Amino acid sequence: MIAGTHAVLWLRRDRPGNDACRFAEAEGGFLIDGSATDADWKVTRYRVRAHDDGTTRRVRIGANSRIFIRRTREGAWSINGTPVPGLEDAVDIDLDFTPATKTLAIRRLKLPVGSEAEIVAARFDLAKGSLRPERQTYSRLNETEYLLTSDAGSARLKVDAQGIVRDYEGLWTAQK
Repeated sequence: MIAGTHAVLWLRRDRPGNDACRFAEAEGGFLIDGSATDADWKVTRYRVRAHDDGTTRRVRIGANSRIFIRRTREGAWSINGTPVPGLEDAVDIDLDFTPATKTLAIRRLKLPVGSEAEIVAARFDLAKGSLRPERQTYSRLNETEYLLTSDAGSARLKVDAQGIVRDYEGLWTAQK
């Protein structure tokens, strides 16, 4: 049963590309299902399932789920069954080719305006097919804006009432 579905189409702002995605409550948790298209028209399908507490459960990437990422409740991460050490503190996946996964941390943290939280995300590099830990700080600026600071720099994120990213400064913008 899929309930509470929201669909988004983002366009890249820094180069050609787009991402079509839907967010839904499913199987007692949260589902993100999408397709990102790059400048060469290569399509990357992805599906992320999170537990009811908002933490990542599993991720499938590529045609026929070529890449399968799993996180156990105990915090162990794996790619295609191979353990990935060093991610014990990460509870959120961060796919480098879509803004969709930023919604996981935003929804899970439920930050009041004026507060911030530092997390460790499991950052997936599509080109390398690898995961690495990335420290990220989410600062809630107002009802609809966050400042995201990470190893890669900082950017403002504008979100809707469901916590879904609508604008990722300099990188992505959702279509109306």
